[in-house]
Amino acid sequence: MTSALQLPNELWLQVFSFLSWKDKLSMRCTCSHFKQLLDECRPLWRGFSVVLKDLSRYNRAFWRSLARRQLDSVALRGGRKRDLKLLSVWLPLLQALRLDTWRGNDVQELKRFRHVHSLTVTACSEPLVNLEFLLPLGQQLTQLSLCNVQLACPPSQLLASLSRLTRLRSLVLHHDGCLKIPTLRGVLSQLVNLNSLSWTMINYKRLTQDFFCPATGPGGHPLVVYADFLPSSLRSLTLCVDLQPEDLQIVSFRAPNLRHLHLEPWSSSSKLVRLLPQLFPGLRTLAIRHHHASDEDFLGLHRLQHLNTLEVLDSFYRPDPKDPSLVVNKPSPRLLQLISDLQKLTNHKVRVLTSSHIDLLPCGCV
Repeated sequence: MTSALQLPNELWLQVFSFLSWKDKLSMRCTCSHFKQLLDECRPLWRGFSVVLKDLSRYNRAFWRSLARRQLDSVALRGGRKRDLKLLSVWLPLLQALRLDTWRGNDVQELKRFRHVHSLTVTACSEPLVNLEFLLPLGQQLTQLSLCNVQLACPPSQLLASLSRLTRLRSLVLHHDGCLKIPTLRGVLSQLVNLNSLSWTMINYKRLTQDFFCPATGPGGHPLVVYADFLPSSLRSLTLCVDLQPEDLQIVSFRAPNLRHLHLEPWSSSSKLVRLLPQLFPGLRTLAIRHHHASDEDFLGLHRLQHLNTLEVLDSFYRPDPKDPSLVVNKPSPRLLQLISDLQKLTNHKVRVLTSSHIDLLPCGCV
């Protein structure tokens, strides 16, 4: 070991660059020399993220170790206001911050993080009564995700706060559906750099008649109410709403350069899958359900010349039509055969995944 330590530091750093995150952490524990060498080389930790919980457990040596690596990505679970203060003291250069199961409503301390460009707040235990914490981040945020949250702020405040995030490229807003949005046009027209959008009201499959103003007719609102406001810069879109073929035509017109599509309609329309090669010829990734799609339409996806990843969202099948209670939680033999046929049609250029993100078949060269 002594002779090994006589090797130049540059050579060791080159060796460490080939290690996984787990192996790098293991090497830190072997000796003080390797620990210092690893901690003080920031490029070795680029892209590394840690999950922190109950910050009172960590001592100063732990924080100094993270600070020396200049860590730029942290997920904080079950945190409170005081935790954000402590985090900003030790890691002021954070670029990506995720707040999971946030226990306090006061997130105003986020203003301390002047370098954060990606912010996720998910599974709050308390309603978000205001979004003023977004204002100091307006000129730096490029990615914002508010997932599984209850919005208790006025709609005007939500729209005003989002409109000021002019550098935003990705917006994910999944809330409980109790906040009625008067208009989306004012928001999306300001987000000129937006290329990824996911906006979901979790508890509602069909919106109430007065959810938008003015209402567009009885029985809720079609996708056109949203699609008419989509910026042409969109490259990624998730559609988990009631859909008709004409809705997809509108989306195609509004977002002609779409590259990534997650299509999961509540209603069963067997005509949607067959339209995809015609309406979205530039798709790179696609997530769909095989249910209600004919074999011909499913295999027709081989006409998507740029497709490299297909995720089939079917998570189960019923082997006996006479016994609907019998459910098998894996892809059906028929679906597996269709995937094999599709692979042959695409010369194995498409990576096919199930909803569990397990490769069904090996992918070829793309």
